[in-house]
Amino acid sequence: MNIKNFFKYLGITVLLAMIVLTILANRDLKRIYGGLTEQVNLSQFDIAISPVVITNATILAPEGDRFLSGQTITIENGLITSLSSSEELPADYSVIDAQGKYIIPGLVDAHVHLFKSPNDLLLYVANGVTQVRELIGEDDHLLWRKKVHENGIGPDMFIASPRVGSFGFIQGKFMEWSQGYVNLTNAKQAEAAVKKFHEQGYDAVKIYSQINRETYEAVASTASELGMKVVGHVPWELELSDLYGRQNSIGHLEEIMNAFNREFGEFGYDSTDEFLNYVEKRSHEVAAELLEHDLAITTTLWLVESFVEQKTDLDKVLKEIELEYENPGISEWSTTSPRGIGWLPEVNRYKWPDEWDQERREKSRNYWETYAKACAVILKILSDKGVRIMTGTDANLPPTVPGFSLHREFASLEKAGMSAAQILRSATSIPAAWLNNNAGEISVGKKANLVLLDQDPLLDITHTKLINSVILNGRVLDRTVLDKMLAAVKEANDNSRRQDISHYSHSH
Repeated sequence: MNIKNFFKYLGITVLLAMIVLTILANRDLKRIYGGLTEQVNLSQFDIAISPVVITNATILAPEGDRFLSGQTITIENGLITSLSSSEELPADYSVIDAQGKYIIPGLVDAHVHLFKSPNDLLLYVANGVTQVRELIGEDDHLLWRKKVHENGIGPDMFIASPRVGSFGFIQGKFMEWSQGYVNLTNAKQAEAAVKKFHEQGYDAVKIYSQINRETYEAVASTASELGMKVVGHVPWELELSDLYGRQNSIGHLEEIMNAFNREFGEFGYDSTDEFLNYVEKRSHEVAAELLEHDLAITTTLWLVESFVEQKTDLDKVLKEIELEYENPGISEWSTTSPRGIGWLPEVNRYKWPDEWDQERREKSRNYWETYAKACAVILKILSDKGVRIMTGTDANLPPTVPGFSLHREFASLEKAGMSAAQILRSATSIPAAWLNNNAGEISVGKKANLVLLDQDPLLDITHTKLINSVILNGRVLDRTVLDKMLAAVKEANDNSRRQDISHYSHSH
């Protein structure tokens, strides 16, 4: 073989190797975001919509602070058509006797990430969640929403665009490929991108921390012109006040806390008390401004509180949660990129590096405990001041199992000082109004998205987990159907699992 042919065949070999490696890398990327997990056949849960009357109903009042007993609810074509205390039943309606049950509007998780895991839609429904707000949208999610509208199996979906950030060329290309970012660095690019998001059918633009000022301002103004909302983080280049009048919601309490921390000058293990005092003072000041500009805040508090426990006792966390329902592609992740969103010990993003000594771990523990306390302080003050609080979980980040984690979020909100009534409003009427989805209250003309509970959640917020039935856009899903949904997701996960998680099962 002459030298010319040698380099020719070497080039072909290298090219083929690169193609194969790219295919394998893309397949692995799809797997770790849940896209290779077996998908449940949703058609098995098809239930026809038929007129329904619910008798002996005890329903949550629109104010969310009390229950009204002795109600009769009629439902037709997915809407509540009447509410009365009459016992006269319309003919040809299916009858549900709700004696002893407590009926609340369907719950909303205002911060989720479906990634490539459509089975999660069943987990939400089985946990009483009838509306989600997806905050890292993909084209697949738009397709899933269309299918939900066609067959009714899944929560209503508000879908924000892919994350928008501003990176250098090479880093931007990597972020686009590996994490689905849209890299925008100037106003012209931003205007074009937002118009494209609007044409594609996204409901909002998702802002990420690294977006620059020029791009942010162009995104906000273009979105406003098109009637799209702007949601997400507090950009590092901006002050919190720069969001007023431009952004419609902030995706985490910790984004406000981080903005305060930048103002403070970055707290350390020896300045935690001073920082918490600063957070309390600034929260009172900022509350009025958030109210004035109707800037809604999403909670994700339980996730923040879990950071320390995932560092110090990850086994305990994984045993307590409903790990068997988490998409195994996401939880198992990949040891070649351990700083992603993996859950298990080998890949968990929040665990301490093994080489850290005890002193460094104690400083880290102190930092993250203060971090969580600051978020709780902000929540209590903003909630008491009447700022629009929407309950969200950041689902699919460890350890927030879709659907189940919303009820854990409620417990964290209660621990932070919110009343049961405030919590229920933050997961029903408040986000429903923000989403403009004609739900969130039990009143005539609203969507028939309802949850029948076995016990009173105003007496104990943990009672939201005691779900007897879910009514989804007028379709009645009783406990038997909900359990079949959960079993189908678990079976699909087990069939796709690469690692044994029996060590973490509740029956272990």
